[in-house]
Amino acid sequence: MQDTINTTKGKVGITFEDATKVEVNESSKLVIDDFVYDPKKGTGKLAMNFAQGTVRYASGAVAHNNPNSVKINTPSSTIAVRGTDFTSTVDEVGGSTIILLPSCPQGWQDVERDCKTGVIDVYNEAGSVTLNKPFQGTKVESRSTPPMKPAILNLTADTINNLLIVSVPKELTKQEVQNKNTTVMNPANMLAVNFLAQNYLENVFQSEATPFGDNPLTQPLLQQYFLENIFDILAQQLQAQQAALLQNLIAPQNNLLPDYVKTSGVQATIGVSEVTLYRTDGSNIQSVSVPKSQDSLILQQQGAVSITNRVNAAGTTTITIKQN
Repeated sequence: MQDTINTTKGKVGITFEDATKVEVNESSKLVIDDFVYDPKKGTGKLAMNFAQGTVRYASGAVAHNNPNSVKINTPSSTIAVRGTDFTSTVDEVGGSTIILLPSCPQGWQDVERDCKTGVIDVYNEAGSVTLNKPFQGTKVESRSTPPMKPAILNLTADTINNLLIVSVPKELTKQEVQNKNTTVMNPANMLAVNFLAQNYLENVFQSEATPFGDNPLTQPLLQQYFLENIFDILAQQLQAQQAALLQNLIAPQNNLLPDYVKTSGVQATIGVSEVTLYRTDGSNIQSVSVPKSQDSLILQQQGAVSITNRVNAAGTTTITIKQN
């Protein structure tokens, strides 16, 4: 229970007592919540969290004998397994790409003739989908958005045998665009936003990537924003909040930090299991880390500058930092 597997530049293969197999690929994290197995009866239970990166799963006796005894969680979804193989990739903000794989014997050549395909259900608080065809895939952005309609992916034999997803398959990207085009917008909220000033396709976290890991205190001071105008910060934050309202109506892109504004001077660092918000005004330093799965409201005040950020949907946890 609670064993954690972290990888960087290597892979880890695990075979459980019931013959369940998982392969943890590079730069990934797997947490084994619970595993119980009685070989005489062939019964037990298995619960795991795919926290980040790519993990490939192949069912064993526990799933074959009682599918309800296996639960796989990602930050954005839960996967119910009915005796089959699949792979799950979790990106840096918790979005999940899940692909159903056929179970193929050694030396297989034809999927339909030589392999067997099971069924998995992918669901969260917003909806569910069922994958029951070889190489069907779905993408789940967050717990508050339903899984995308499944799409059949075009995968080669080499890709299947060494499955490591480095980008979302184009079939899922196409499906996501179609979903966005069919989403109904609220015209009343569109009038309050300057579309020419917004870039809804920008990933605000990508520009924050640094070689300093998850610890923002190791970043050189010359990279910090010391001289922002207070009114500019407030205007940027208000504009971002207005854009976030419209963006959620069109298609939610990032629900982890919906109020985040880079020019506020707050630097957001996304780790495997936590998010860190860090700010310095040159003499005062603030840094706070919370779990990625937690709903939090973080208030950071440095002198006359006051900045508010929600983690996920805020909630009952409020953290206030004041520096005069």
